[in-house]
Amino acid sequence: MSLVNITNIVIDDKPQPFQSPINIDIYFDVIVDIEDEIEWMLLFIGSPKDETHDQILDQFSMGPLQAGAKHFTLECNPPDWQKIPQNELLGITAFILTCSYKENEFFRVGYYIYTTYTSSENIENDPPKIIIEDISRQIFNNKPRITRFEIDWKGINQNQTKSENMDNKQLMYQEQQEKQSADVTEVEDPQLIQNVFDS
Repeated sequence: MSLVNITNIVIDDKPQPFQSPINIDIYFDVIVDIEDEIEWMLLFIGSPKDETHDQILDQFSMGPLQAGAKHFTLECNPPDWQKIPQNELLGITAFILTCSYKENEFFRVGYYIYTTYTSSENIENDPPKIIIEDISRQIFNNKPRITRFEIDWKGINQNQTKSENMDNKQLMYQEQQEKQSADVTEVEDPQLIQNVFDS
């Protein structure tokens, strides 16, 4: 039985400037008092093909924790766009929020993100150099990819979840590729991209 249950995550799904801060409201229940800390990490996937482009946007611990309902707001800076391959900055990517106990992940949720130019001129002409001020991001909060890992809260194998975590990241992009039509990269309206995931 998990001693910490994430009950709700609230993310604004309206288009935002790419360089605006990220705010996530997280609600969770602590079943019994926990003496050790739990660790949170928010990871931005810079490229599904190369994990060296991933960026940790925030990473912190909290605890000890008393039993009861908890809530906090995760506020962090956006990813450094200059560390993202230029040919992968626009389009669909994702970020992943994880929660771990004693370095063992017991909760993970992934959200797709769609980035695009906002002006019709840049959408149609695709400028040779990135104009980051004209790029927006939209987080799709309607279909998160949630995985809960069973761990032993008293004593745990340190390597228990590592291979599962990598498979989960790959599965997230496998699902995207299966649902994404060949014309998705040409779609201008982010709402149409969201409909792809609803299909």
